Amino acid sequence: MGFLLKLLSTAAAGALDVWVGIITGVAMGLSPFLSGAVSIASAVVGVTLVVVAGERLQGRIYRSRRLAKRRTRIERVWKRYGIPGVALQAPLLTGPLLATILALGLGAPPRTLLYWMFASIVLWGVVLTGAVALGLSVFSG
Repeated sequence: MGFLLKLLSTAAAGALDVWVGIITGVAMGLSPFLSGAVSIASAVVGVTLVVVAGERLQGRIYRSRRLAKRRTRIERVWKRYGIPGVALQAPLLTGPLLATILALGLGAPPRTLLYWMFASIVLWGVVLTGAVALGLSVFSG
């Protein structure tokens, strides 16, 4: 598999969920740090695109019956912790794209939401990349 295809696959998986992108990249032979960087960058781009397009899509997606379980989870976190809570749980539980859409549907201001989602993606991306690198060093040596 070519290097560019590995990067694109990692970016696609990372846009959906940071930890999935990191694992995908490592499974394809990329270094944990490159996988982490590509996953973080693609998640940030994805969230930015969702916020830009979110005004048109949020109503339709928010009312989707297929997302009812995740929507309930986001609403609970929203009521208790606000935008920071939604953003910090997003990369681990619902994925940053879905959490962004649902938070917009709950009335989150786009600029504030974007700030918190960026911070959360970078934080969790660095933590998860470090965990993968540590795990590989422990099990390979």
